[in-house]
Amino acid sequence: SGLPPAEARDAGSAPAAPQSLRGSVQRRFFVWLSDVHVDPFYGVSRQYGNDSAVCYFKGGFSAADAAANPYGYTACDPSEKLWASAVEAAKQVSDGAEFVVFTGDFTRHHQDEMPDPYADVGRTIGTVTGALSQTFQWAEPDGIVLGALGNDDSPHDYELNVTNGSQANPWLSYVADRFTANDAMPRGRLPDYRDGGFFETTLGGLKVLSIDTVMYSVKHSPSKPALEDPFGQFAWLRERLEAAVQNKERVWIVGHIPPGIESYGYTPLWQKQYVEVYLGIVQDARLGGCIAAQLFGHVHAEEFRYLPDAPPGAGPIWLTGALSPVYKCNPSFRLVEYDEATGSLLNIKVFYAELKGAQPLQWNFGYDLLGAYPSLQAAAGPRGGLSNGVFREFAARLFESWERGGEEFDTFALWYKTRFSSDLLCAAQSNSYNSTLSPETKRKYVGAFFCAARVGTVEGFRACAAAYGADIGMDEAAVAAWPKATGPGATTLSVQARQRHWERIAQMSELSSLPMVCDHVPKAVSDL
Repeated sequence: SGLPPAEARDAGSAPAAPQSLRGSVQRRFFVWLSDVHVDPFYGVSRQYGNDSAVCYFKGGFSAADAAANPYGYTACDPSEKLWASAVEAAKQVSDGAEFVVFTGDFTRHHQDEMPDPYADVGRTIGTVTGALSQTFQWAEPDGIVLGALGNDDSPHDYELNVTNGSQANPWLSYVADRFTANDAMPRGRLPDYRDGGFFETTLGGLKVLSIDTVMYSVKHSPSKPALEDPFGQFAWLRERLEAAVQNKERVWIVGHIPPGIESYGYTPLWQKQYVEVYLGIVQDARLGGCIAAQLFGHVHAEEFRYLPDAPPGAGPIWLTGALSPVYKCNPSFRLVEYDEATGSLLNIKVFYAELKGAQPLQWNFGYDLLGAYPSLQAAAGPRGGLSNGVFREFAARLFESWERGGEEFDTFALWYKTRFSSDLLCAAQSNSYNSTLSPETKRKYVGAFFCAARVGTVEGFRACAAAYGADIGMDEAAVAAWPKATGPGATTLSVQARQRHWERIAQMSELSSLPMVCDHVPKAVSDL
């Protein structure tokens, strides 16, 4: 069955039910959650080397404040109560779902500052996994796709020792034990998962390849040696795609960290060598067309990516917003609709909640792709689904919408951080989200934003951004060398990178007066 109507969950206040593609398609759907970052010590004092600190990113947030906000607070990772509320809400709106996907980051940021990082991370993964399997009892364990670990799902940020050998990886084996203990991973997946954190499964008529991405990150630890094919995953991926082509199957790839450039500070996410190898596989003229879609988390924003040279029929890349409100967004999850006959992505429907102190979370239907974006609906119909080509065109349509102050861009900017203020909203041309930024500055920002939608290396991104007059983008050497932030309130790499790009595109007179509601830099910073 296709997506359930929105009215079934939020009668009276929800927008109309999501649009569906016309034609003879076999509609199915699954639940997608990501980036919850549960903090098992939410509200506990004496953290982070500071007797009063209870939230790393929110200075002055006290234990009393946490008690008054039991589900979580903007700029903090949430309590277990937010996760429990989210999975229950997802259960309520997903009657008829084929399976459940979780794309990583079970655990809070700065996990290495928990009392016992090894045990505490493992316990948190078990808590999150247990709630998932207990809530979706119909799915366990075969119908739950998890295992794509985030950068915070180990005792230290971005840490994963690569073991290219005959023995199982110790940390992945430890995590796998947490999954199986909570009936969230069938034992048939364990051999591949323990060796490299990846596996293949078939659910609801879809073949899903879950991949490990932490070791590709520019921030991966230990950084040396940089192996040609960590865990042999690239060889495995190519092999599985070859088999899919021979069997005339289409596959979905799910992971945590997407390839390319992130759109907050415009830093590379993967090391260049791994981006190039991955593109060589997913853009292969023979293999690329069997990939119906790719789903990633990590960025805490509702975005898409497209491949620059994908073969006809290749599917799109969608990046999901987060459940954790730590990076200034409203918590959200998704229902993903696909055509069982072709494997094509048909639609995505978003649900979200606003944090309102001690009030129980109210999860509401937000929007769906085809209902919100007429250009997507028009492009999808005759092609039988949403493809890489459709989203490449969508990027151009959104830029055109921005130029004329159109509704499609405004809608995209509004949902980019799930109805939360953002730089993208402040760059809108329309009167709805007007700001003090000059048209020239806005053009530089929006142009660079859509340059980041094209998957590639930092060199390619810089060349694209330069066409809009934006001299931005930090190379991977600078990212890798950036010192880790220490102590609550310390400036992180992403914040500094964002300050750097605003200083380079904004006029000097704008830097001191950018509206704080849009989370702009309050003052100029030295060039890095």
